[in-house]
Amino acid sequence: SFRTHILFLCLPAFGCGVPAYPPLVSRVVGGENARPYSWPWQVSLQYNANGKWSHTCGGTLIATNWVMTAAHCISSTLTYKVLLGKYNLAAQEEGSVAVSPAKIVVHPYWNP
Repeated sequence: SFRTHILFLCLPAFGCGVPAYPPLVSRVVGGENARPYSWPWQVSLQYNANGKWSHTCGGTLIATNWVMTAAHCISSTLTYKVLLGKYNLAAQEEGSVAVSPAKIVVHPYWNP
């Protein structure tokens, strides 16, 4: 289930907002790579178009079964998946998981 997969990946963080591995710097500036797996609550939101999955936005794991992202990242016409435990989106990585959202909630005041 969605809850089981995300809970499994959240455990190595030892707490919300506490990196499992100390980052090299406190923030990413100018497109510098982050230390691998230092931000375990960061997810990749991907959509399917013509049979191909593509990254659209990042998201944040805010609870064991909830991801928050920006409303402009969501379209009612697309199918999504959430990738957790990834560092390189182009590579197969042991321990990473792709999860289909059970529910997508867009803020009622979002007006594109």
